[in-house]
Formats: sequence, structure tokens, C-alpha cells
Amino acid sequence: MDILSKLRVLFWGLVIGLWGLFMYQYMDEDMSSIKRFSVGVNPFSGKQTQAPVLKHTAPQPVYPPQPLPAPQPVQQPVSTLSLIKPGADIKDIPSAGMMPEHSVSEKTEIAPERKTGEENYPETPAGFSMKETQHFVVYEEGPEVSTELTDTVEALHGSIMLDLVAFSPWSRERKVYIFFSKSQETYRKLTGRPAWSGGAASLNERKIYLYKSDEAFGILAHELTHIYFDSFFPASNPSPLWLSEGIATYVQSERGLSTPHWLAQNLKLLESGSGFKLNDLVRIENLQGADEDNVRLWYAESYSVVRFLMKLKAGDAFYFFCKNLRDGKPAAQSLYQAYGMPYNKLSSLEYAWRYDLKTGKISGLNK
Repeated sequence: MDILSKLRVLFWGLVIGLWGLFMYQYMDEDMSSIKRFSVGVNPFSGKQTQAPVLKHTAPQPVYPPQPLPAPQPVQQPVSTLSLIKPGADIKDIPSAGMMPEHSVSEKTEIAPERKTGEENYPETPAGFSMKETQHFVVYEEGPEVSTELTDTVEALHGSIMLDLVAFSPWSRERKVYIFFSKSQETYRKLTGRPAWSGGAASLNERKIYLYKSDEAFGILAHELTHIYFDSFFPASNPSPLWLSEGIATYVQSERGLSTPHWLAQNLKLLESGSGFKLNDLVRIENLQGADEDNVRLWYAESYSVVRFLMKLKAGDAFYFFCKNLRDGKPAAQSLYQAYGMPYNKLSSLEYAWRYDLKTGKISGLNK
């Protein structure tokens, strides 16, 4: 090997080394908490027993789906016992485990440009304690915020960043606010939410309200994903509903280890040919007024398609797909530019995804 060839090898070795050092420094801070992640104890759970699996009648295939009725205005209850004043866009999460979609207005300006000076944190409600961590400000009912709770939320953040670090660089500087009540009674007094509410979130204020329950950890993972992922899209072009809810359910299941009890049954329905055509799935903008079975089937399909896209191709394909959508490109064009042939239209993606549901031969996902 002549001297010129040796110099070329040395040069590219230095370039790759510097790139690796940069990526290590960038990722190390967010990923350092992953090694502390433990699933043995869940400080959010009201009891240590597993939540029962609810049984319901399987829905009939909806292919194509019926048009969903226009959303009806909902009268939000007003509580004179509120200890704080959540934003007007606060969204209830039913305690039964369903995750309703967030409206366009809720997903805008989640992480606005950083202002000069330090950010003012919400005041600590009476009877609560406050503790600042690397990525959160945690408010817990009681004399102090437990180390178990702060370690758990930081570990969850690190796990979520395995998928979403490129979508929310602001999370290294700006924090999410978590209000954790020890009982539903305190939660309702704090927020003024109805009895059926299992949690609540205000996305553009980066606030999540929870109380000790079996669903709380899954709710936290789901809502954190909305805050991190939806902030990637501008107010003028919010994240598509199917993509936003699909990735939130994916992270809830894969990273939050809180798979919704209805998911497996609806995935079986999709394997048998039920569900929505992808051209219809991506055009649905709200689910209000739809029956529960169809909503769960819609969530399962959105989750499954997102999971397929994330596992389909190594590298940054999923990121570039989302970036293309963010930049206003049509779904088919965004798909082709990110994944290449044969994914040049949604019908091609649907064919490959449904084949993979039955065989796992394309993505390599375990059956």
C-alpha cells in the first residue's frame, strides 16, 4: 500500500472516529438512565396484581370504514375545589384504558422557542412536594417526592429516547411537568376532572396529571410520546392522527411495557383481513362519535402499521418518512422517498404490511 492510500485510510478513520465520539456525547446523557431501568416495581400502580383482561365481542370488519360523525362539543365539568388551574386544552384519559386522540389545537406549539431567562415552573399544589430531575419537574402528593418515582420516570424517558431522540431535541433543555396524586380523590380535587378520568394531559403546556393506579404508567408513557413526537410537527401542519396515536401506542407497549388489554385481540382481527384500508386510515382526522370496537380496531391498526415502518428498514428511514410528512409532502411520496421501492404508494405498503402480519418475513418481527 503506497503512502497516499495509507493517508486516505488514516483520514477516513479519523472522520469515523470523530463522528462516533460526537454521537456518543450526544446520546450518552439521554441514554445513561436506561441501565437503571427496572420493571420489577411500579410506583404508579395502586396494587401489584395484574389488571384483569376484559372480554368483549369482536367487532365486524370495517372495510372500508364508515364516515365518522362530526365531533360534538363536550361540556367540561367545573370544580370549585381545584387547587391549580390546568390549561383549557387539558384532555381526559378514561380509566378503562382507552387513549382518545388529541385535537389539532392541543398538538400545536407543544415546545415553543426557548425564551430568554429561566422558565417559570408551575407552583406546587398544597399537600404536594416538588423535585426537579434532569428531564422533569415531579410534583408528588406527600412530604417528599420519592426517589423510586423520579428514577422510574427518568428511566422511562431514557427508554423512550431510543425511538424519539431525533424528534425532540428540546427535551434536553425544557422539562415536562408530572403531577402525581396518591388517590383519585386528590386528583379530582386538583384538576376538577370527572370520576371516569384515569389521568389528564395538557400537551402544549407539557403537563401530565396522574393518580396511583394500574393504568398510570401506561398513560405516562403514552402522553410523553405525544409531547415528544408531536412537537416535531409545526402548528401549521400537525402530526397525522394515525401516526401520532400509532407511535404513542407503540411506545406505551414496547417501551412503557403497558400493552393495552384489547390490543392482542384486535391484532388477530387484522391478521384475518379486518380493518381499514390504509388510504382511509390516513385520512381519518378524528374519532369522536365512533363506537368503541371500531376505535380500538383503528388504534390497533395504527399501532401495527407504525411498528412495521419502524422495523422495516434499518437507519433513519422512519425519521425521514416523518420529516417528509412534516414538510407537507403527500403520504405516498413521503413513503417512497424514505423507503424506496416497492413502497411507492400506500396500497403497496398495505400489501406488504398485511403479508408481514401473517408471516413476519419482511420486518423480522416475532410472531
